[in-house]
Amino acid sequence: TEFEKQYTFTLEHVTQLCGLNIVKKTYVLESIRRYFSTYKYQEERNKWRDNVKVDDETIGRKYFSVVSVKGIPDLLPLIKWSKQSLMMEYVKQLMQKFEWQTHLRAIHTELEKLYQMLNDDVQQLGGVELTYDMSEVWDMIQKSSVVGSEQVPLEDTGNAELITIFLNLIEEIMKFSPKKMLVIVENMDHLVSRKEYGEVINKMRFIGMNFDVYFIVSTSIDGYVKMDRELCDGITVFGDTDFQMPEFDKILQYINDHYPVNKQFAEERLYVLLEKVIHRIGQKKFLYNIEENVICKLINQTLMLSDDWGDVESVPELAFLRA
Repeated sequence: TEFEKQYTFTLEHVTQLCGLNIVKKTYVLESIRRYFSTYKYQEERNKWRDNVKVDDETIGRKYFSVVSVKGIPDLLPLIKWSKQSLMMEYVKQLMQKFEWQTHLRAIHTELEKLYQMLNDDVQQLGGVELTYDMSEVWDMIQKSSVVGSEQVPLEDTGNAELITIFLNLIEEIMKFSPKKMLVIVENMDHLVSRKEYGEVINKMRFIGMNFDVYFIVSTSIDGYVKMDRELCDGITVFGDTDFQMPEFDKILQYINDHYPVNKQFAEERLYVLLEKVIHRIGQKKFLYNIEENVICKLINQTLMLSDDWGDVESVPELAFLRA
């Protein structure tokens, strides 16, 4: 909520927040980040306090463990080596495995031999000797650094590859220590190509199917949405008016029943069409008129880019668009 205003969306294992009202989407995501965190609210009346509910009920602020990414500057610290990074959490869990413990004991044995050799000489100085604690082996590992393949700096790794590493880390951590997690990736259309976007969504879907992990992704650029029967329920469009996508069968039936000419759309065809127009749903002045299309085509021709309308519109379709 934002005082008296209310913004609603269906949370699925993969939730896509679409539409051109970026201000509204930003507010929704910031509300979630603040609520499921240690953020301290001011005492006076404010729009953020207890403004997140699930099924109209207030839930605990630790209900979800939230990981939020607004861009690469947020993503890198989660992959790099630091006390709060996912990489550190993952390696700590690896160190608990039996084979890792075996190697640590072997390192400990070799270090004891090394220190014994050193102390054979050091003790000649008098009643002194060198020593170390087993925990210092872990301290040595903590001085590691994370780089890309072939020693490439992590900052030079492609965005899609970084996101894949990030998702793989979440998947592996869930195998060791399952928990209820909410992962937010804001403006993912600014980070990856359309093809990469679809691949990332599929990876998120796989993780969500196997673990108690929920992903919220926001986009606003045409073509940046993944639409199919499973994902449809998790798509909400924030525009001048908000629209929650229904079950796919319902929207397929509605469009086939109400289309201005006798045309029955196959599922795959409707997926493609909805992916193209999704961000204009709920938006005023959403149609491109003839002049706008002609001007865009004229300029694109100077860039050696060509496009056409493809299908020839029928009189009933044109009449419907003019109504």
